[in-house]
Amino acid sequence: MNTRILVVAVVTSLGSHVAFAQMGGYGGGMTQSQPPAATSSGQSKQTTTTTKTTMPVGVKGYLDSQIASSKDKKFHLSVKGKDLTLTPIKIHEAKQAASGKSSTLVDMKAGDGKMYQVEFETSNGHVTGAFLLAVKGKTP
Repeated sequence: MNTRILVVAVVTSLGSHVAFAQMGGYGGGMTQSQPPAATSSGQSKQTTTTTKTTMPVGVKGYLDSQIASSKDKKFHLSVKGKDLTLTPIKIHEAKQAASGKSSTLVDMKAGDGKMYQVEFETSNGHVTGAFLLAVKGKTP
């Protein structure tokens, strides 16, 4: 029992920094505006463009965003210093917890054919962490 808790704690501490590092490309809904362009005709012409960056909602939206931004169109997860390239196979139903938090299990397949089970934690619909739970049905 204690060993099982220790393994989960170690995997959680190793995997959480990876998930947060992958989420670094999001602007968090911040808006950007461009300065007005200078014209040579002497008239002051002012244009402003505003764009809004939206964060993906749910595990599927998060995975779609990460895969789309990846060069090889795979989800990357670092485990014990090694980069795993994974393809989602099945997204299981989310398990609800208190105060808008939930966890979702996703079955993923690596390039070498091994199957992995990854748990994604969400808070109010946004992914806050990813943790490797099992390799071929066994705890890593």
